Amino acid sequence: MVANAIDANFAKGDAIAIDTQMTVNAVIIYLAIVLAGCAVVSIADSFAPKEIATRLRVSNAKGIFTQ
Repeated sequence: MVANAIDANFAKGDAIAIDTQMTVNAVIIYLAIVLAGCAVVSIADSFAPKEIATRLRVSNAKGIFTQ
């Protein structure tokens, strides 16, 4: 279901960030992004807002999953 939602809202090859703790849900999101044909941008949940913004800008992420 997550992969279908990503596929419906993003183009193949789009970068999508994940900024969450490592949980089962994070793994599901990671695999769904890959299954939808998008690129995963992993961001450690311990990063400061400025560091998160830098990674989003550098990766040109089109979306983000966060907690």
